[in-house]
Parts: sequence; structure tokens; C-alpha cells
Amino acid sequence: MRVSRRAQVTLGVGGAAALAAGSAILLGGILGLAWWSWRRRPGRKPVTRFRRTRAALVAAGLVIIAVGAIWRLTIAIKPVAACTPPGGPQVSTRTGGFGASLVAQKVATWPETGIGLLYSRVSDAKVCWSRAADYYVAVHEEHIAGARAVNLGDITLTPGFDISKEELRTLNTHEAGHRTQWAILTAIGGPLAFPVAYGIDDFFFPGARNHFERWAGMESGGYSHGGTGPVLGPAQLAVLGVVAAIIVAALLAAWHRRAATARSRSPG
Repeated sequence: MRVSRRAQVTLGVGGAAALAAGSAILLGGILGLAWWSWRRRPGRKPVTRFRRTRAALVAAGLVIIAVGAIWRLTIAIKPVAACTPPGGPQVSTRTGGFGASLVAQKVATWPETGIGLLYSRVSDAKVCWSRAADYYVAVHEEHIAGARAVNLGDITLTPGFDISKEELRTLNTHEAGHRTQWAILTAIGGPLAFPVAYGIDDFFFPGARNHFERWAGMESGGYSHGGTGPVLGPAQLAVLGVVAAIIVAALLAAWHRRAATARSRSPG
């Protein structure tokens, strides 16, 4: 029996996802055990502040990840239709086959993609599969990013592609670059690592100055050159001032604790 390419992709990604999930659980267990042992080391006082808050945040994060992963799996089992952009089908922007690198990116961004697909379903966006770049496209005139296209793992949210065929091809390359960034930072710091890093970078390096947009290709993303340095306006300076004050306060508090400990241990 000959299996279709879509089925092969689904089975391959599903198997890789299961393997990655098992590895992540094992790694998480090892790191969790090491963290628990460090916090319970002799002579260290247990920290009980904000225990319920931390537990609630962890539980909420796990629920979001689980919902995204499950919804992404339902779309993998029941695929959506292929995209039919203006100007006809696009030529694939990839070089080579459906290789291990692309599969790894899809596995790493599995929960985030599921959240994007679920948001698209709730907002009644038209979701299709782009053969040109092997990712999902959700078209809605009033999506969360407004007039801009935004990448969320393996799905791109966009108000529409009213551009030429060549411009669409280059845009596919740009958004696929963001998928790679999502995958790398998710593997390093979890599902929220990329949006947090992107948001911080965009706050100080907005628009064409943003390093993630530059790495994905400014021209292909529709950006024009407009400087590379940070923007230090009132908002940025205020944030830097707050961060500096927090660091100074933390250092002073640590110094006072060490001084108090030294005094308590000194003889009579």
C-alpha cells in the first residue's frame, strides 16, 4: 500500500513529536530532580513565599501547552485545504526534501502552532496549507496583529496576501525564517521564549532595527533600512531606570543579609 505524502508527513511528525516529548519528560525529570536536590541542600532554609502563585502559573502554562498540542494533533489528523493565493500556486521555497531540520522545527513549535490554529478557529479565520513553505496560513482581515503578518510557530496570521507572486514567494521565505527562530528559542527556553525575546528586542529596536526581522530577511519581510542602533525614548529610559533600581535594591538587600548573618555568627 502506497502512503500519501501528507500521511507520511503526519506520521513522521507524530513519531518525532512522541520521541521529543519522551526526551523532554526525561530531561525535565532529571533537571527537576537536580533543582529539588539543590533547594533541599543542608543548611538552606525552605522558601515558602508565593508557592501557590508559582504553582498556579506552572499549572496554567502546562494547560496551555497541552491544549495547543492536542489541537495541533487534531489538525494533523484532519488536514486543511491547500492555499490558493493570487497569481496561482507558489513554487516551494525550500531546497531539498522534507528533511530532519524541518521536522525538528515543526516538533519544537507544536504547542505554539496549535494555539495559533485554535485562535484562528475561534476568530473564524480562513486556514489553509502553504505548499510553498510547508506552513499554515490563517487569513483574517482583523486578526490580532492588525495589518501585519505575524508568525506563531508553524502558522502565519495575516490580513491577506494582496501582493504579487514574486513578493509572496519572498514573504514565504521570511516567515519560514521566523519559524526557525521560534523552534530554536523554544528548545532553549520554552514556548514563551521567542515572543518574550522578540518583544524585548522590538521595544528597544523597533521595526527594521529588530534583530529577529533582520535575521529573517528585511527585504523579504517588506522592511526598509532605517538604522541599526537602539531607540532610547522616554519609555525605554524609564524601563532601564526601573531595571537599574531593581538591581541596586537586590544588591543592597543581599549585602544586608550577608552582614546580618555575619553579625549573628560573630562571638558575643
